[in-house]
Amino acid sequence: MQHPIRTALTAAVALAVTATMALPAWAETIRMSSRSSNWDIVLIESGIAEKYGLELEVVPMKTGVEVTEALIGGSVDVGSVGETPLTSLLSKTDLVAVIGTAVSTDGGYAQVIVAKDSPIQTIDDLKGKRIATKIGSGSYRALNDWCAKNGCSLNDFEILNTSPGAILAAIEAGSVEAGIWFAPTTSIAVAKGFGRIMMNFSGANEGQASWVSNRAFANANPELVAKFVAATIEAQQIFAEDPDRAAALLEVGMQKRGRDLTADILKMGLADFDYTPSFDPERKVRVFQGVFESLSAAGKLSGDMPDFAAALLPDVHARALEIVAEMN
Repeated sequence: MQHPIRTALTAAVALAVTATMALPAWAETIRMSSRSSNWDIVLIESGIAEKYGLELEVVPMKTGVEVTEALIGGSVDVGSVGETPLTSLLSKTDLVAVIGTAVSTDGGYAQVIVAKDSPIQTIDDLKGKRIATKIGSGSYRALNDWCAKNGCSLNDFEILNTSPGAILAAIEAGSVEAGIWFAPTTSIAVAKGFGRIMMNFSGANEGQASWVSNRAFANANPELVAKFVAATIEAQQIFAEDPDRAAALLEVGMQKRGRDLTADILKMGLADFDYTPSFDPERKVRVFQGVFESLSAAGKLSGDMPDFAAALLPDVHARALEIVAEMN
């Protein structure tokens, strides 16, 4: 008969060993900024980063400007940035590098939302009217580029610089005639019954939100950054392969962030974006050049166009694809 104390000690040691084995002893920490974008949330909530030996130290942020400042200063290692703030950033500094693609669009993600009973039916009906959107954002650029192709201009509208969180409140209160933003914000207005999507800006322009790293960090830790990109690749594949799971993960993540949004609402806007985790250097340069030209024409950027190709690290993405193949 085994001694009870010895048996207990043996069990305790076994439990300790099991617990130790359950933890990835080789996990490496990477500091990631998060603006609660869909691709951020699914990466975080899926736990895929752990599969690649990573511990995400998530740093919440509200705007792309905050993300770019944090990347430049080195207070975060990686983060996702939309093409508009990223183009502006790359025009001013070489302290960051582009390591992946979070999402792509032809401008169709940007939607004009009006009150459900509004008489407004076309963009012409909005001329001279108040529109709430964030000046300098991708949605603002989508309106500008759509107008450039369809015979209107930003000067035709009274554009109010509005934070994303306040756009719906302005529409519901009737203080503006329309808002321009994207899902899930626009989906909320439809689901709650006070708004309708009047149109989107499909075909307005080519856009991509990118995964970006502090350049010094990427240069010093190429394998670690490649592992991070590998995790983003697998996380983004969830959107294409299992949108129900993506919506469920988004619901969990949003509720943790104090936003009571259901999977049904969140699923409404998933098809507005292309989550394919591609890295085509020619396309990325073309996107940045298009944004630069658009912002320059609108008086938001000045000076000569920089060499955007110098900001890209395609080898990191290529290594990430190899890692994904090795892990699967």
